[in-house]
Amino acid sequence: MISEKSEIGNLELEGVVMLDAIQISATGMRAHETEINTISHNVANISTVGFRRQIVAFNELSADLAAATTDTDKTGAMDTYGAGSLATVLLSTTAGDLKQTGEALNVAIDGAGFLEVMRADGSLAYTRAGTLAINDAGDLTTATGEVLNSHINVPAGATNLQITTDGQVLATLDGQMTQLGKIELVSFANPAALTPIGNNLYAATSNAGELQAAFPGESGMGSLKQGYLETSNVQMIDEMVALMIAQRGFEMNSRVVQVADQVQSLTNGLIK
Repeated sequence: MISEKSEIGNLELEGVVMLDAIQISATGMRAHETEINTISHNVANISTVGFRRQIVAFNELSADLAAATTDTDKTGAMDTYGAGSLATVLLSTTAGDLKQTGEALNVAIDGAGFLEVMRADGSLAYTRAGTLAINDAGDLTTATGEVLNSHINVPAGATNLQITTDGQVLATLDGQMTQLGKIELVSFANPAALTPIGNNLYAATSNAGELQAAFPGESGMGSLKQGYLETSNVQMIDEMVALMIAQRGFEMNSRVVQVADQVQSLTNGLIK
């Protein structure tokens, strides 16, 4: 015969389980919210030169089961149970298509690698956007003004600027073709771990691995194509499908929260 005390204890335990269900579903809702926001960011940059879409990876959270129950006779201290999900945003490593522009200061990376640039605060950043420009000091920069870390200066009066597939920057000076410098590319062991910092730039993280620098066409680096730009690698159809799946996931977790709340309210009523 089940005592009234044990019955109340079971109801209280059921309430704890329902509370766990709410908390676990809340992590799922937050994870899918992150995914929806990421998809929105991807779609907003579908026309951004050199943009790499972001993807969301879901990881399972776990908790110590012995700490979550008084039934220690049936569980060991090392037992774990699912405690929700965690969303991690990663950078897609898929390259975009190359589009011909015919502009001398447009350059695309055909293959692996990033252009390394120096920001105004002296920190280094990385980009695939090859819309180059020349600032007032004659330095080769990105479209938003970050100076290429290859330190290439184009003197006043230079004409017929050429960028070769192996990174040489040439120009006609005083009637002669002169090499002004050579563009270097960098790569990472895990480029998916780079983090966006605005202006189509990415910053290195500890998870990205060791940086490797080499000239185009060497050590696995891609080659350069003057007069081309790399388009965004965002595909609208893929993003729309991912958005629908993310919305359904958010709705299902929301429904679990509602049901768990209803069961918990019922349990509280029975205890009273």
